[in-house]
Amino acid sequence: MKNHLRLLSLAIGLSLGSAALLCSSSAFAQNSTVTQNSSFSQNSEWRPVASDKLITLPANIIEKRIEQDFSASPMAMRLAELDNQMDNTTARIGSLQQDLAQAEGQLLEDLQYELVQQKSGYLDVLQESHQLRKDSLMKKQQIYQDVLTQYRTQHASASSSIKVQLKRQQKEAQARMEAVMAQVDQNLMHTGYNTTSPYANEYASNLAQIDQLKDKINQHKANAAPTIDGAEVSSEEYIRQLLHDASMHQSLLDQEGLMLSYMARLVALDAQALEYQMAYGDSDASKVKPQVAKASQAVGLFL
Repeated sequence: MKNHLRLLSLAIGLSLGSAALLCSSSAFAQNSTVTQNSSFSQNSEWRPVASDKLITLPANIIEKRIEQDFSASPMAMRLAELDNQMDNTTARIGSLQQDLAQAEGQLLEDLQYELVQQKSGYLDVLQESHQLRKDSLMKKQQIYQDVLTQYRTQHASASSSIKVQLKRQQKEAQARMEAVMAQVDQNLMHTGYNTTSPYANEYASNLAQIDQLKDKINQHKANAAPTIDGAEVSSEEYIRQLLHDASMHQSLLDQEGLMLSYMARLVALDAQALEYQMAYGDSDASKVKPQVAKASQAVGLFL
């Protein structure tokens, strides 16, 4: 009787929950946040910020820095705990399904009841994990958008800045100076009887070493431009691609939410079927009609 009442309550709760989930994906998100305990909001937080220091990093390092920050957050730790719980629950569900094939009588009923409970508990954990992953993805999208906005703001201000003009003029002056120095070097190297001076030799050697250092800087991985599919792109384009990937991942999470709602519906039906079985017996047994005494069967007694 105790199991009967619990199954009835479980079936009603799961039916109402799955019906709400099937209405819309937003209903699913609201339902999942309401059903979680207080630790869900207090101990599973992640609050990334697009700081000035973050903006100064190369675009591909920004992505790694955000992932590193998330991995150390309470939200990531809670997700790891939930994954471990789901692994244990799926193992127990598999064990119960094997035991059901050989169980009979009261043991069969107890195993069926526990199986429904385990499935319901698994859905609770999966629901919390799904919501946390949605929250983390939304925060990543927000910080990528903030970074992209700051990139655009800096680019717009820099393009009209006097500093940019001054820097361009300095580069032009430096280029002219290097051209003159190269010409002087050529003159020195061909002075006299086509012999080079000690100064010219050292100067040429220094230029060669400077070129090697410049090539090394350009090829250094810390100075490498971000790439997408092997092609170099700007920092803004790289961040836009991260936003696009996050949007695609969001679509997958929406599909997973729909699957979760159907799974909840199936567990509700399992609980309802088991509740009916406990209340009214097996459906096959109910098809056996009782023997009813008929007058024709008793005629011989009166002859």
